[in-house]
Amino acid sequence: MPASRRTLFSSSLEQAQQQFEAAAGVGFESRALNLYYGLSQAGRAIAAALTPSNMGKSPEVSGHGLRVADFQSAKAKDFWDIKVRAEGNDDTSYGRLATLLGSAPLLSPVPLGQIWHMIPELHLDHPIGKFIEPRWVHRPYPRSGFPPESAFTLQASEDEMDQDAAKLRAHYPDLKDAKVLKFKGGSYSEDNGVRTDEAVFSHEGQPAPMRRLRSSIALMPACGDSQSSLDPLLTWWVLLYTLSMITRYKPVMWTEVIDVNRSPLAVPLETLLSKALEAVPAQIRLTLSSADATIF
Repeated sequence: MPASRRTLFSSSLEQAQQQFEAAAGVGFESRALNLYYGLSQAGRAIAAALTPSNMGKSPEVSGHGLRVADFQSAKAKDFWDIKVRAEGNDDTSYGRLATLLGSAPLLSPVPLGQIWHMIPELHLDHPIGKFIEPRWVHRPYPRSGFPPESAFTLQASEDEMDQDAAKLRAHYPDLKDAKVLKFKGGSYSEDNGVRTDEAVFSHEGQPAPMRRLRSSIALMPACGDSQSSLDPLLTWWVLLYTLSMITRYKPVMWTEVIDVNRSPLAVPLETLLSKALEAVPAQIRLTLSSADATIF
């Protein structure tokens, strides 16, 4: 690895660590700023590690690559409806990571509520709407006849599996080219009267395009109109970027939404800002683990 890349990687990651340490020492009034800029600097390190030398791009990135739609008119009462979209090309921080991680480009605006429900640390404690959530998968499935990395199981309902799992594929784009090997005959569960059974899928010898989430493997839901999934690290990226913008440029609104005496948003947002202190660095580590061979 060239010395310039190694320097960019190490200096960016050091700044990221310092920002996360600073975030742990400040209150909720400004914590989103440190969290986002810690993640942003970590993104520079990831770009330095993963940008291929034959891509024709500098490993350095410039600009956030995101924009809050109708930011000036954003209101606390419509907090979960605030929408974010990408801006610029893959020379921006978000654009480069979306390309490198095979993530949704966010060409159309996506509401914060949908992003929130892509993060289990948040929606399991504070569900705020009806959005499709990540689904845990398990592998290998040894009786498939395919290599262990290509076959996997998940829990699905009969309705989702109808017509060659059409509804499941619509919700989870990484299932698009997967073949159904088996449904039922294994473990099952019931939730609110809906039974889910074991469904086995395979990409027929090819590695399954799964996402690493909370040290586990998950199917991420389709994101907006793109019909592609958002990488788990970039769900945090979009969320923290938006909160940092509100914190910085709409301090009155931010003070209002985190007031536990007046705002129903306060507890969910404090949960977010507390759990991010561990969840975001952990997801960064998972992402960088795929770059070890490049760095070292």
